[in-house]
Amino acid sequence: MEKAEVMLDNFGLHDKIEIYNREFHVHTGALIENHKIISEVFEKGMFLISRDYRISLRNENQQIDYNFLNSATEDVHQSVIEELEALYQIRDKLARYRHARSHYHLGILFLRRNLFEEAIHQFNISIEQDANFLRAYTGLGISYLKSRQFLTALETFQKALTMSEKFPDYLNYYGLAYLFLEDYDNSISLFKEAIRLNPNYVEAQFNLGVALYKSALEGAKDPEAVAVPARVSIYLKQVRDLKKYQAFHWRNAFNQLLDLLKDNNHEAIIPQLENFQLRLVDLMSHQEKVYEFYLRFLFGGKEFSLDTIKKYEKYFANTGSEHNHYPDYWNDLGTFNLIKSRGLYLKAMEEFEKALSLAPDFEDAKHNLDMITSHEKGFLILLRAILK
Repeated sequence: MEKAEVMLDNFGLHDKIEIYNREFHVHTGALIENHKIISEVFEKGMFLISRDYRISLRNENQQIDYNFLNSATEDVHQSVIEELEALYQIRDKLARYRHARSHYHLGILFLRRNLFEEAIHQFNISIEQDANFLRAYTGLGISYLKSRQFLTALETFQKALTMSEKFPDYLNYYGLAYLFLEDYDNSISLFKEAIRLNPNYVEAQFNLGVALYKSALEGAKDPEAVAVPARVSIYLKQVRDLKKYQAFHWRNAFNQLLDLLKDNNHEAIIPQLENFQLRLVDLMSHQEKVYEFYLRFLFGGKEFSLDTIKKYEKYFANTGSEHNHYPDYWNDLGTFNLIKSRGLYLKAMEEFEKALSLAPDFEDAKHNLDMITSHEKGFLILLRAILK
């Protein structure tokens, strides 16, 4: 892995990252008026991901604290780079293990960064190791869908549908595969079934509107006489208002598409609607940082520092989360606190060692260090057993 020297331009910070003959560009800058730091990753000029971080930029005198701004921007920039590099380090180390769930989790992390080739590879490995792992089939189908391999996506969803009951989100993805293959009857039927099972599923409502719109255009003698159905805009606005789409880049994208829908220019609208439908396809986004944390701890190749552990704490200990009434939330939080205690354990060892470096005959520090060192390996084995 090679990293270019950090340089400043009118966006903020820019790094070129080379990983296994892949070249990524990471741009990070601050939008002062929006109180945000934004980091974006590109490959060959193609946008991959964007990360928004809200910060307070003013000090007690209501002046912009530029020293803090520079430091915070650099911290965000380096974190995005470290996360990207860590995925490939994890991939290399995980290749030596048979652990279907970890390959599935890594597939999600690659999928969330629009690295579809890597995601497909990880989901396939997961399925090879556990042929009944339905969620891995879902991830594989979504990866094919988002990479526009629609027929392969359809075949993947068809296979998985025989393995489990019908879930609304699964039917929605399945319907999209049919829609992009221009099979409007099957896509409409699947979207309606997803909505029947979950009437509040506004993404499926939006997709149904698009399917009805494209179906009407296909059968129209005069396409210019076909108007964009009102339900497309109505449900697009309802999707926009969901909590998970409140980030700066999402709100801009929604509003631009809503403006485009007003013109009734089908040639311009259809490609943008299709791109947007694929952007809305998601898998376990609320768990992304949790999975990343576990995989970096297990397969990251180097010891987690306590500072790094603390950066992930907010993704586990979110008391206002809509997910905290699920048992998984508390299980993940308990596991995180065990790993955090491991970080504190190592910090305690460093402090006892520091005491002994200052006073080699300090018996209490020597005793404490001997005790804690004798149990260190057992603690690590316990943590790895819990996670695996």
